[in-house]
Amino acid sequence: MSQQVIHLLYGALAPWLALSLLVLGRNPRLSRTRITGSLLVAFFLLRIPIAGWSSFSWIRVLEPNPSFTLTGLLAVALLQRVSGKNIFRSSDWNAAWAFGAVAALLLYPMGLGLSSHDSYSWGWSIWIPVLIAVAAAILLLLGNRFGIILILSQLGSLLHLQESTNLWDALVDPFYGGVSLIAVIIFLSQKTHILSPPRTRDACEAFPENE
Repeated sequence: MSQQVIHLLYGALAPWLALSLLVLGRNPRLSRTRITGSLLVAFFLLRIPIAGWSSFSWIRVLEPNPSFTLTGLLAVALLQRVSGKNIFRSSDWNAAWAFGAVAALLLYPMGLGLSSHDSYSWGWSIWIPVLIAVAAAILLLLGNRFGIILILSQLGSLLHLQESTNLWDALVDPFYGGVSLIAVIIFLSQKTHILSPPRTRDACEAFPENE
């Protein structure tokens, strides 16, 4: 199998996983027929012709290199959906969103014109793989399963399953980074709301409203 075919097959994996999750919906009861049908529908949706191109080709225009991290998280989400088991706990998902947010903040400011520092070049250096390996080891020692995703991301990069040879593209992409930032903002806003002291009755009596 040629390298180009491998890149195309891998590039189709993340869109197929995402569409499969959308087609399955939130119905708590999933039969084998429903699961199989949803996976097939997602596959054929990627082949729908739009203006001479398949929908998958249009998706590749937006993102030709879905990160291994995003693909792994989508695979976990789909497996949880069809099995009904929590493969990732809330702490594992929180680690995934935190990593994606930090990676996005490090990588994308230059592309948005907010920084002149070329952090993308770090993806060809030796110390980024070392840092990711250390982070994955720490997560696994703490019992966090997101460490497995980080290890698989590095493995996918070593096997050249992507067109890009930059490790950043293996770890993060705009979709994963954007969702992670939103998830972290929501998490922090909820934490802030929980930690904020409630308005007590004494405070209300001390500052009565003017009638």
